[in-house]
Amino acid sequence: MTSIIETIKAKVDVVEEIGLVVALQKSGKSLKGLCPFHNERTPSFYVFGESQTWRCFGCNEGGDVFTFVQMQQSLEFREALLYLAEKAGVAVEDYSSHNRSPEEERESQAAKERQRKLNEDALLWFHQMLLRSKDAAGARAYVQSRGISSESVVTFSLGYAPDRREGLSSYLLGQGYTESELVSGGLARMRDGGIGDSGGTGIGSGIYDYFRHRLIFPIRDTRGRVIGFGGRAFGDAQPKYLNSPQTLLFEKNSVLYAMDMARDAIKQAKQVVIVEGYVDAVIAHQYGTKQTVACIGSAITEKHIQQLKKLTRQVTLALDPDAAGAAATEHGIQEALKTFDRTIVPVPVATATTGAGGRKRNEPRGMIRLEEQVDAEINVLQLPPGQDPDEVIVQNFAVWAHAVAHPLPLVDYYFGTKTAGLNLREPAGKTEAAKRLLPIIGMISDRIKRDAYMRKLATMISTDERILYDELQRVLREQKTNGVVAEFSAPVGPQRSSKGAGGPFQAGSGKQGTQPIQQQIMSGEPGWISKAEGEKQRQPQAQGIGLDKRKSDKIQWEDYLIGLLLQNPGLNPHVCGIINDGDFAGTDTRELYHILNSVYQRGSSPSYEPLEQLVPSALLTTIARARQSIESRSPLDGAGQIKDAVQCATRLKRTRLVQLNIELQYVLREAESTGDVAVVQQLKHKLLENQKQLRTIDSATHLQG
Repeated sequence: MTSIIETIKAKVDVVEEIGLVVALQKSGKSLKGLCPFHNERTPSFYVFGESQTWRCFGCNEGGDVFTFVQMQQSLEFREALLYLAEKAGVAVEDYSSHNRSPEEERESQAAKERQRKLNEDALLWFHQMLLRSKDAAGARAYVQSRGISSESVVTFSLGYAPDRREGLSSYLLGQGYTESELVSGGLARMRDGGIGDSGGTGIGSGIYDYFRHRLIFPIRDTRGRVIGFGGRAFGDAQPKYLNSPQTLLFEKNSVLYAMDMARDAIKQAKQVVIVEGYVDAVIAHQYGTKQTVACIGSAITEKHIQQLKKLTRQVTLALDPDAAGAAATEHGIQEALKTFDRTIVPVPVATATTGAGGRKRNEPRGMIRLEEQVDAEINVLQLPPGQDPDEVIVQNFAVWAHAVAHPLPLVDYYFGTKTAGLNLREPAGKTEAAKRLLPIIGMISDRIKRDAYMRKLATMISTDERILYDELQRVLREQKTNGVVAEFSAPVGPQRSSKGAGGPFQAGSGKQGTQPIQQQIMSGEPGWISKAEGEKQRQPQAQGIGLDKRKSDKIQWEDYLIGLLLQNPGLNPHVCGIINDGDFAGTDTRELYHILNSVYQRGSSPSYEPLEQLVPSALLTTIARARQSIESRSPLDGAGQIKDAVQCATRLKRTRLVQLNIELQYVLREAESTGDVAVVQQLKHKLLENQKQLRTIDSATHLQG
């Protein structure tokens, strides 16, 4: 039976979808154009109609129509699924929530559409009130005093809610909406007596306006649709900001103001600037810093970072320079550190390496050590004391522009905040400074940067650098013991979980199978295909892994790896340093791996039943298929699970590199035939890089052929 995802992909041509936003020209059997995800003058973005895939050889992004829509529109997989299903003409019930019947899903979608129409009508009324109403004279004066231009008023559709109990309500009821719809849409509240006896059709019978005497900021989703409103009070009125309550469309903790307008600029600048208020964001855009978004509320949440990390790895926090702003900055830093993906970096280790002060550290020859780092650059924008972002922008834009271009790196920011108030001339102050800063320095995987900050700390507290290195090693050991830094030789659980306590996501606590990845790869243990055996077995047939010849080998490897991770989350650190989402050929397995990896990185271990709530119904068959791939094989102990998981991951990585080389060679021939020397050199360089990676994999795993 064809899956919903495959049905959609069969109906939505990747060439047509990409052609809507990229000017494509014929290039042999493929098409090429300028990449929409990075700046380039020479086209390196190719679309392959035959395989329904795309690849940019400039920024190394690629995938299928789902991947493109997710990246281009900054959508979650579930949102891209709905978008493409609608475009493909797939009935709602074909991808409806597994918790609802098709009829219930249709009703839910209809209610959302009705609320979107309600919001658009409310927006029009608010906007016209600000532009034309005599009651809005004070609001217009306030807008002007904040430096907001008339163009920005129109661009952001700013509005005004008059100081009337039934201004907006009367208008919307006259447009045919019911009182119940206004209340559920967050635009009105019920009077003490509840909804009027008129059944919700009488003017002002039982409700009053939610927003009154406020400057209105429409809040839009990433597709530009109005989902809620923010109201800014005038003068000292409280609360200063009033946002729409939670509705079918609006959830404060998952929305960033101006995200729909900032998305392309964030990609282009490779940076997002996060501010605290609506006015800050409007003014920033008005003056050209269009990669700016604002928190709705003040707290940066995990959901905010999840959206942003699809667009950029560089986050710059520009929150207000007061006590509340400092607390919000710290909270934002912690959310970013927690939510951004972590990269595991292999660091070569030599025998008897020389450490600080000329001492030698004996470590195994020919091995690598895996170090973890947050795959993001987190900075803090320092503002003049007592000035909010919008004030700095309007009064001295040069200061703002320089601060955005040269934000303070996170570690430098902490060097200032963590030592504030300490007497660094006294032993107690020096000890406390080291205690606070060493864990932060330990997060840096770049050895040169780490050494530079160690020297900075040694100078700051006038302490021997060798002593600090000894203390740093102790801190890193404690972090691993306490789980602050991921333990890359993490213990794995039992080979198969019963349906009893814990469920299949129950992580074990046994100590078997704790051998690090590099030792497994280089040890030549059973389960790895030797070079000679590889010549005999051109297709993967590792010990304990049987393949169904009726199915695609690659899909079976993907299913089996997903099945192993579902069964034992403790395997995650053994594979996440080898592969990433893009190494999966299947749209469904790629998204499921992304979800499982995100769940693990957050430190969660949900049971199988809650996991079902995290995925669209279209992925449930993939989960079942992956679990079946495990159940059809003999049980494995912990070491066997690790070995198979690492082998699957390595196979997937190698297969993707081989496929990428095929694409590169094809594009290279096209470039050579046209005499494009610059492109030829670029492609040859990438081909050499890929071949080097393949040789590294093959020399470590003996998986040639």
